[in-house]
Amino acid sequence: MPPSSSAGKWGSDIAHKYHESTKHSYISVRMGSGFLDFSNKPYPFKYYVTGEKLQLPRDFEKPESPALDALLCRKPTKPQPTISTSLLASLLYFTAGISRVERLGDHYLYFRVTPATGALHSTELYPVISMAEGLEAGVYHFDPGEFVLTRLRRGDFKRLLSLAVQDESVLRSRFGVVFTACGWRNAWKYRERSYRHWFWDGGAMVANFLAVACSFGLDATLHVGFEDGAVNDLVGVDGEDEAAFAVITVNDGVGAAGAEAPERVSGPVEAVPAARIGGPVKYSLISETHSSTMLRTGDDVAAWKKSAGLLHGLDGGGDSGLPVQIPQPATTEKRLWEVILQRGSTRKFARRSIGAPQLSAILKYSFGPLRVDFLPDPSDTLIHPYLIVNAVEGIPSGCYRYMPSTGELRLLRKGQFREAAGYLCLEQALGRDASVVFFNMADLDKVFEVLGGRGYRAVQLEGGIRLGRIYLSAYSLGLGATGLTFYDDDCVEFFSPSSEGLEMVTVVAIGHPAYTPRPGSIRAGVLKHPAKAL
Repeated sequence: MPPSSSAGKWGSDIAHKYHESTKHSYISVRMGSGFLDFSNKPYPFKYYVTGEKLQLPRDFEKPESPALDALLCRKPTKPQPTISTSLLASLLYFTAGISRVERLGDHYLYFRVTPATGALHSTELYPVISMAEGLEAGVYHFDPGEFVLTRLRRGDFKRLLSLAVQDESVLRSRFGVVFTACGWRNAWKYRERSYRHWFWDGGAMVANFLAVACSFGLDATLHVGFEDGAVNDLVGVDGEDEAAFAVITVNDGVGAAGAEAPERVSGPVEAVPAARIGGPVKYSLISETHSSTMLRTGDDVAAWKKSAGLLHGLDGGGDSGLPVQIPQPATTEKRLWEVILQRGSTRKFARRSIGAPQLSAILKYSFGPLRVDFLPDPSDTLIHPYLIVNAVEGIPSGCYRYMPSTGELRLLRKGQFREAAGYLCLEQALGRDASVVFFNMADLDKVFEVLGGRGYRAVQLEGGIRLGRIYLSAYSLGLGATGLTFYDDDCVEFFSPSSEGLEMVTVVAIGHPAYTPRPGSIRAGVLKHPAKAL
């Protein structure tokens, strides 16, 4: 891929360099060096050893809407519910909570309600509360282990948040949530490539949050364009070892914005360090890429969001392939909370066919509308989905492309491509044995031209959101799913010439698990952190 014609715009040249430098290939994975130093493995939770803590209720309400309906994320038309500690606890739990605990020798593994690369869970959530029953306005940190909120600041900061995201509607918000990545927690295993994982893992959490918000009738908007320094300062992170990458605001739509209360820090609040011994290893390419793609002023944010208006209709791409008739989507009455608890990452697929209506539903609901600041219209997308169909009743095996804007599935070529799918997924049997493998790509040249390097964050985050939705839609239909890594350029070449000029973002395999998976359960407040920093 040649450099963008507007190289240097919001870090596009450095983001391009990062993407090229972190590609997997048959040779690169065999020549990679390094080992996992378990003496320096990061603790899987951030927690504060000092500060004012609020225990969240464990008998919180559950999102009862049918799961597929919640994925559509339509703007609510009914009056929005009161924001209570119970509703907030539900939103936070079904976004980042613990659903499974497994013992491994003298250690325990804590699995969350969303998938994460290596089960390392590097994403942290910071609620910014303006209006909630039983909860004073302020900035908080959510700890899913002890299921508590730690107050970091007192006061109503929606005006600051509105300026940071350059959106006046935030002045009518009830609350917002800042998503951050603790970089070392994932880089410990995945090194430079882990910057992509910030957005894949965080995007899966965003997918859950938006679905749960929709289930409760809340009007949620995702912001990827924001003034980095202001948001990082608001939640008290340094922007390097831990950095904000997304903001979600939940708006009222009515009522006047209250005056911002004076900032009052609740007192000395001390968090545990990122690593036990020696501190986190620094990866300069990650630091350079994240720093170069920052938006440093309100004017930067406003200009970036204005540029996003040029991205309409990116999922086009001519008329390559033959249209294939797909049936009406399958339906299900499974409730969202049940699906979230059932979700896991499938470890082995049975070579069984899924139904064409099931695939139709997964396509519709995974690539449906998304309300985010970098898309001119919720029906737009930066993602070009390609598929290898191994076993779907009534649909020939072969490779396909899907057009989210029209709902068309186009056959590129027929054939049995199980072995190819396995190879492309870093030679993993999961890709070979799955019924369908999704290869989500993007036109990075166009994104860099319009949104500069900041657009790289947007592309990877949307890839994570679509991945999260594929998981949720597959599990709602009684299937399994798993995210996989891949040989970047080999994937693009496999789908050529249709995929010419595109770049890989995420891969997800779906199918029938070869075993009977056990559902998770609500595990709120299941551990007590060490009293002192590790």
